[in-house]
Formats: sequence, structure tokens, C-alpha cells
Amino acid sequence: MYIEMMYPVFIMMVIFIVGIFVFATTLQRYHSAGEKTDIRNYNDYGEPAKSLYTSRYLFSFHKDIDVTDENDNVVYHSSSKLFSFTNETTITDAQDRVVATIARKLFSLHLIHYIDIVGGTSFELSKDLFRFLDMKFTIDELGWTLQGDFTNLNFVLYNNQERVIAVVGQKLLSMRDKYCIDLYDVNEEATVVAIVITLENMLMARRNANRSSSHSHNSNM
Repeated sequence: MYIEMMYPVFIMMVIFIVGIFVFATTLQRYHSAGEKTDIRNYNDYGEPAKSLYTSRYLFSFHKDIDVTDENDNVVYHSSSKLFSFTNETTITDAQDRVVATIARKLFSLHLIHYIDIVGGTSFELSKDLFRFLDMKFTIDELGWTLQGDFTNLNFVLYNNQERVIAVVGQKLLSMRDKYCIDLYDVNEEATVVAIVITLENMLMARRNANRSSSHSHNSNM
């Protein structure tokens, strides 16, 4: 009798979970190598000059990330120091030359990161506080803004003339964090890659913190 009563509840829960998944999937703007640009990106910003794809290593102590092109060639690689309070990260190109370095400010409510582009500009990436439905990061030295949507699956990077530099989309379900970078200004490629790597590390750190907080709360109940 109990099982018969719970069966409709179980069916409703399955329908609810599947509905959420389908809805969330329609919101992501991620596309894999060889696939067409997301139609919303195309309609809003046109065809990108090129697309890059990031993939985080599984079980990597150094938080290794590969950045590949449309042909799955590794064009950049990032790794973080194993023991570092500032999460120091180095990005290298396909010839193993250092392209950029990233370090997090140790004590900051704004989650400030210092990014140094080799042969280019040094700048800070900082998160705006008190935003509850989306995430926004400002880059004062460049006059750029990185704006997330309310799902924080998709981000748009634009300059102070509101010209789009890149659109970043996260793959919703994946064992490894995967992002697609639709690049609209190839002259800023290294800078965009450094910003996206920083964003990935920040989002991963936030998820880990939420898991630790949830685990701690459940253990105290």
C-alpha cells in the first residue's frame, strides 16, 4: 500500500528533475569543436572569428586545463602550484612558452586576481559584490567587463564601447569542466584565455567551498 502511494510521488520527482535538466540545457550556449556556433550567439553577435575550447584534467592536483582549437590541437595549457595560498597559475602556449601568470589576492571580498600577460598588460580581475542573480567582473585597466547571465553558465566579455570581445559558454553536464570561447577579437586571444582560466578557477573554488559548507552543515545536524 505504501509503495503504491509513493509511486506517483516518485514519478512527479523524476518529471521535475528531467524538466529542470531540459530547461537548463536550453540555456547553455556551449558548443563542441566542429559544431556550429550557438544560434543565439550568432544572432546577437555574428559569427566569431574563431572558437577555443577548455577542458580540465580529471584528478589533477595542479588544476591542469588544456585549451584546444577546432582541430583539438592544444594551443594553451594552464597549471597551478600545488601548495599556494594565492592559487598561482601559469599559462603556456603550444611551444611551452609562458603566456600569462595569474595570482589571487589573499584577502579580498571582491575575489581579486592579478593577471600578467607576457609582453602585454597587467591588470586585476575583480568580482562585483551584492549581485545575487548573476556574476559581474570588472577590469578597470582594460575598461572591460565580464558579465554572466542569471544561470552563470554563459558570460560575455565586452569593452567600454560595449563591443563584444568574446562569449564564454560552460557545458552543463560533464565530468570535466568544459568551456567554449567564441572569440570576436583575435588580437586579444591571450588576454581572453587568461581571463577565462581565471574565471574557471574561481567558479571551481566557489563550488568546492559550497560543497565543504554543505558537508559541514550536514555533519553538525
